[in-house]
Amino acid sequence: MTLLSARNLSVRIGAAHPVADVSFDIAAGETFALLGESGCGKSMTALALMRLLPDAARIDGGTVTLADVDLFALSEAEMRRQRGRQAAMIFQEPATSLNPVLTVGQQIGESLALHRRLRGQPAREAGVELLRAVGIPDPRRRWDEYPFQLSGGMKQRAMIAMALAGEPRLLIADEPTTALDVTIQAQVLDLLADLQKARGMALLLISHDLGVVARMADRIGVMYAGQLVEVAERAAFFARPAHPYAQKLFAALPDAKARNGRLATIPGQVPPLDTHFAGCRFAERCAAVMEVCRHQPPPWFEPVAGQRVRCHLYAESVVSRPTEAAAETEMPAVAAAANGETILDVVDLKVHFPIRRGLFRRVVGHVRAVDGVSLTLAPGRTLALVGESGCGKTTLGKAVLQLIAPSAGRVRYRGVELCGLPPKTLRGARAGMQMVFQDPYGSLNPRMRVGDIVAEGMQALRLPGDHRVRVNDLLQQVGLAAAMADRFPHEFSGGQRQRIAIARALAVDPRLLICDEPTSALDVSVQAQILNLLRDLRASLGLAYLFITHNIAVVDYLADEVAVMYLGRIVERGTAEEILRNPRHPYTVALIAAVPRVDGVRGEVLSVAGDMPSPANPPSGCHFHPRCPQAMERCRSEYPGETGVSATRVVRCHLYD
Repeated sequence: MTLLSARNLSVRIGAAHPVADVSFDIAAGETFALLGESGCGKSMTALALMRLLPDAARIDGGTVTLADVDLFALSEAEMRRQRGRQAAMIFQEPATSLNPVLTVGQQIGESLALHRRLRGQPAREAGVELLRAVGIPDPRRRWDEYPFQLSGGMKQRAMIAMALAGEPRLLIADEPTTALDVTIQAQVLDLLADLQKARGMALLLISHDLGVVARMADRIGVMYAGQLVEVAERAAFFARPAHPYAQKLFAALPDAKARNGRLATIPGQVPPLDTHFAGCRFAERCAAVMEVCRHQPPPWFEPVAGQRVRCHLYAESVVSRPTEAAAETEMPAVAAAANGETILDVVDLKVHFPIRRGLFRRVVGHVRAVDGVSLTLAPGRTLALVGESGCGKTTLGKAVLQLIAPSAGRVRYRGVELCGLPPKTLRGARAGMQMVFQDPYGSLNPRMRVGDIVAEGMQALRLPGDHRVRVNDLLQQVGLAAAMADRFPHEFSGGQRQRIAIARALAVDPRLLICDEPTSALDVSVQAQILNLLRDLRASLGLAYLFITHNIAVVDYLADEVAVMYLGRIVERGTAEEILRNPRHPYTVALIAAVPRVDGVRGEVLSVAGDMPSPANPPSGCHFHPRCPQAMERCRSEYPGETGVSATRVVRCHLYD
């Protein structure tokens, strides 16, 4: 039975059309996924369904019915009763969607009072039961806490509890796991699937993650430039995507099979929302474009039952059909490091932040962000540092560069001890090591032109030569035009800003780059461009990368070695092939098993329970034992030492003593 039906839905913002002529149905108990890059209109479609559009936007046409009720014919007061009771929405970023000055209980209580007429103690009991149902530990205590006291995973669960308070028949989840680690993502997706099954809800899932879509969706709608270009059953879509845009998204995914080749990329970017389209919206970026594509909008075709596509290539007059895109060309080989040569040597590094309390700010404890880490890195090699948020990966990267003073341990760069160096000497040594930060927009000065940003390091270190010529060469090296040097950061896309950040890092001729989640905020097609660029630079310049990430697919594509970090310590390290194909530590096993498969097959996903403990109060014994399904009595009292499993792999686990 059809629960939600959208017909010819269009949204206008001035001259822009972020949603244009979108039609789809969702049945009761079904999961329909909207898939596409940022700026394709997915979130705007969801906001239009809920009539939560920004002030400048308006519905420009179409109808939406929910349980046979025309939502666009309702008054605002009547629509408020539909929101929460019939349809509810989980927003992308729970930290900004939750009110920071109200407790979790007060925010859930609003929905309970409005939709179920529950107040006082009955509302509290119902709310605590909701928190328990979404997997929040100690729900009675959490009911009275504020959002800042919850972890990212718990904030997302609290948002789900709030959305479920009105017992809706339709749940809209807008990128519900984008900011979460793979282990917490697995928990949230399991939770949504269980709740949907128990309550018979329909789910509209908005995502750009093909793995999440493969795991959750029954049907998929691919959006591009405000328009649906393909709608298909899950099995048909993942067996053979039909639209050239969908094929490119699959080909851009990094994995082990693409290690020796370039990832397929989509030239250009999603067109501006105010573009006037005469023909197919994807024509300017499509490798299979024909003349008819440029001046005639494509109608719907159905190449196989249950799969519809908006593409002229499926017209009867076209003889050849598009084939799935693949890796573009073979990558240049990376020269192996000289035998035994080391560019970075970290020994027992510790970073402990003091906890001060009281009138006299006495030290009452320490946050053990990094707690005895040792690792080595050779020239021309990539060491991936993986783990959940809060495990100390970024702190370790900053401590290596001495941006944070280590509490103990040694850091040697090309044989030079960095800890304790005078500031002037350290500044010169830093030229050989640079960092590419996670958020390119936050790390670029918005008041400076791109040319000045890239040249800043050269000027600070007083490097010889014509800096303007060097800036132009660097911009071209990272795939940007030299003329872009006079623009400001806000004039670039996310992928272009990340290229600028890489150019700035390369300006002082480093031999080591510390890349802190450089692709986490990027769409899969832009991510492919950055990964291709990093591999090109590694091959041509012989760079070494300390690559900090929680994206296992990126690790599989780029890394030579992997170190798995948990609560400030390395629990397993070895070659990428060893760690990813045959993980030994229970945490590594869970981390890799939690990654959704991009093949449309719904297999059993192993997930670890709960959240990572606080580094200010780590558990006794093995830090992972409260979440470990194989924990023994010994694990609770004794931290495991290093065990050599092979010549290139060590693991800290009592199972291998």
